[in-house]
Amino acid sequence: MKTIITSIFTLLILISSLKAQQQIQNPGFEEWEDAGTVEDEPVNWSSIKTSDDVFYNNLAPVVWGKSDDSHSGNYSLSLFNVGSLVIATGTVSNGRYHTQLPADSSYVYTDINDEQWHSSFTDRPDSVVVWFKCDPTVGDFGTVKFVLHTGYLQIPGDESNYVAEAYSDLPTTAVTEWTRLSIPFEYYSSDNPDYYLAILTSGNGTDAMIGSTALFDDLEFIYNENAIGELPENNFKVFVNYREINILINDNIQQPYELRVTDVNGRIVLKSQITSGINNTISLGNLPMGLYIVTASNSRKAFTKKVIIN
Repeated sequence: MKTIITSIFTLLILISSLKAQQQIQNPGFEEWEDAGTVEDEPVNWSSIKTSDDVFYNNLAPVVWGKSDDSHSGNYSLSLFNVGSLVIATGTVSNGRYHTQLPADSSYVYTDINDEQWHSSFTDRPDSVVVWFKCDPTVGDFGTVKFVLHTGYLQIPGDESNYVAEAYSDLPTTAVTEWTRLSIPFEYYSSDNPDYYLAILTSGNGTDAMIGSTALFDDLEFIYNENAIGELPENNFKVFVNYREINILINDNIQQPYELRVTDVNGRIVLKSQITSGINNTISLGNLPMGLYIVTASNSRKAFTKKVIIN
């Protein structure tokens, strides 16, 4: 009897622990609100028309919307690049935007003094999952970025208070079916974070092109207890050996993938075609030493990992 009671008690503690794990706010974009803009914003998310500068808010275009094309539930988030001489990238964040010209002087930040513009978060998830569709203009791609951090943070800006980062480009070709993207967190510190800052885009930042679109739905942090079978960790293997990069995607069938290597500023420095199910060896040429992000994607799947070239 004592053993049974102990087992039940342990199970209750485990269930309680699982329930306590923190998750993304409004992850399926089911809740929307009037934020004083011409288009409702998703609750707990903001965009460039609710920045900290009223002057630019009046000038900024609408680059987001509510879509009834959803992976689950009733709605998803639609992002789209618009503009003519100046291209505004479709983007939302759980933080706040600081917009100014030139556009590369703008940034997104966690306002630690106002609950409306930050998301308190103290857990250490293994990865983040995003369901997406995309239709980028040739030469463009959307992005997903989650940063766990302490104190104030702005992106781009000082990375000294990063605890962990999960980052991935979306494919550069159209993805017309809802596709699951799992992005592992790269941890830089043993500290627990204070907040998370998330940024979703339909284009490549200040280099975005007009017409690119993306849909997002069902965002989720993944923890050890429910991380079994996460594809990027188990099925996507990347090794750097001298001036070559070796890539293996453990699929049951051989199929083509687009390979992209980007630097920490999001610039594509290497692009190639690879095939799953076999070892692929790609020359790194004269790439300088440093941290790079390796992404392999096709119309159904996307994998990402960070590597150090030295």
